[in-house]
Amino acid sequence: MGLCYSEGVIMDIKIIKNDEEMYAMSNKINMTFFNAYIELDKVCAQSLGVNKGGVTTYINRLVELRLAPGRNDVLPKLLAYRKIRNIIAHEENAFAVVNDVTKKDVQWLNRFAKSVARKRDPVSQYNRKAHRYSIWKKVRLIFFALLILLVASAVILGLKTIGII
Repeated sequence: MGLCYSEGVIMDIKIIKNDEEMYAMSNKINMTFFNAYIELDKVCAQSLGVNKGGVTTYINRLVELRLAPGRNDVLPKLLAYRKIRNIIAHEENAFAVVNDVTKKDVQWLNRFAKSVARKRDPVSQYNRKAHRYSIWKKVRLIFFALLILLVASAVILGLKTIGII
């Protein structure tokens, strides 16, 4: 039995006859991890408006946004998971030999994909705060411009009243 890719999801597993049970379990969790990573990659790509490389683009954005809430928790995990994904994707027999992946890792990827889809992730939170700050800055500018006009009008009216103008 070989690996079958259908719409980016691995459908079958290859069980190696030596230590069959260990390899089967390793294969299963690694495939589950790989599929969860692929899904996260799609969600990140959609969220950031890119065609591919969603997780890498997300990581690059997080590196830029030093003040993003939750950045210090998310960035190291994404970097580690991308490294594991690259090993699984590019090294021969990696599905059978990589044993760093746990169910908690898969659960974290799934939860994080949901948070990105719901715009509750660090980049989305930062973008919302930046947008609110930008609006507040414009409102403040308009307020102070109107205040200056009001004061200037009052001064001119006062000067006219006392006959200087």
